[in-house]
Amino acid sequence: MNSDPSAAAANIVPFVSRHEVTVEWGDCDPAGIVYYPTYFRWIDQATHRLFHNAGAMREGTTGGRWTEGIPLVAAECSFKRASQPGEKLIVESRISRFGRSSFTISHVFRDAAGEIAAEGTETRIWARKAGDASSLKSVPIPADVRRRLGG
Repeated sequence: MNSDPSAAAANIVPFVSRHEVTVEWGDCDPAGIVYYPTYFRWIDQATHRLFHNAGAMREGTTGGRWTEGIPLVAAECSFKRASQPGEKLIVESRISRFGRSSFTISHVFRDAAGEIAAEGTETRIWARKAGDASSLKSVPIPADVRRRLGG
């Protein structure tokens, strides 16, 4: 029996969420290609879907008065090729890194042929607050959430 914790960690399979987005005319800039902020909107939506599909949503995170949630602390996206109106993209999202209270979510956008159109990452923290935003504090990611997401 292998008792090496790193070997056990290597066997953990991350939860993957996939969904389709259709590039609409309003998602594009005057050149007729996806305007870069659109990808960040889709990434944010994909994170919500990832947590929802994994059963890792917390009560009170959707009403605007949350006391426990996952605020964004960093985001980036690289664009591999232009996407245009009418195109359908598959967004694949997974947690690629877990820390004590922070985690990184990787998002890949693929076209119908499976080619990568864009890749993005978000770093978020698990946080609680007891009032306004000034009370926001990072806390350890709950074990059940970590488990559901493959960590």
